[in-house]
Amino acid sequence: MTEQQNIPSFLDRPSLSEITAEDCRLSPSLGGAIARPKGPGPHPAVIVFMEAFGVNRYIRDVLRLMASEGFIAVAPDLFEGKTYEYTDFQGAIGHLSRLKDNIVMDQTRQTLEWLEKQGDVQKSRIGAMGFCMGGRLTFLSLSTFPDRLKAGVSFYGGSIGHEGLDQLGRPEVLSGAGRITAPVLLLYGAKDESIPPEEHGRIAKTLSGLNKTYLMGVYPDALHGFFCWQRGSYLEQAARPAWKLVSSFLGDHLKSSGK
Repeated sequence: MTEQQNIPSFLDRPSLSEITAEDCRLSPSLGGAIARPKGPGPHPAVIVFMEAFGVNRYIRDVLRLMASEGFIAVAPDLFEGKTYEYTDFQGAIGHLSRLKDNIVMDQTRQTLEWLEKQGDVQKSRIGAMGFCMGGRLTFLSLSTFPDRLKAGVSFYGGSIGHEGLDQLGRPEVLSGAGRITAPVLLLYGAKDESIPPEEHGRIAKTLSGLNKTYLMGVYPDALHGFFCWQRGSYLEQAARPAWKLVSSFLGDHLKSSGK
């Protein structure tokens, strides 16, 4: 499959062309990118955790997409301005392997504090969403900031329920699930060799055993990265229903929740 370039037509809408993703400073030591909805606020907000390729065009388009859905969307730049081509898997994974969970969670705290100071943000309606490494970080952030994040969406988050350390030396984060209070949506591809069905099962068993609110969607024929239209693994027959579920889920838990 050839790599995609533009936002798929099923995601496009007239307001999208009017929305830009701009650079921002979330703290003296942390940059990022942000997109805001058109119209007066305050608005609910979503922290978008990037893939291992950095805050690139795709992540900026996701921010714009979220803003067109009515969310202030901000992506902390965990790679400090560095981006990688999707063909440079070795470079991206090498950079990812140098990240430390405690440092990234401190950067997430800085992002939350920045959002909570913005006059156009509904401070009690902040969620998180992430892709690949960002899906794992979404899950970790829900257990780290249970009183501040109200919903989470994890697209093909690896090593959430991995047994022991993964191949990059990262620990699983499922052991923190007991601290999660927000509903979580987990989305996977059935053909994603990096996240086998056994891991789906461990996550579901743990969350059900803890009486947590969660949804899990697994899509036939979908590989890792099935929602990224910049990658050859993009699969519209999975991306389309996944986005419909994401839009409904975040609408229910961030737009319809109490103030």
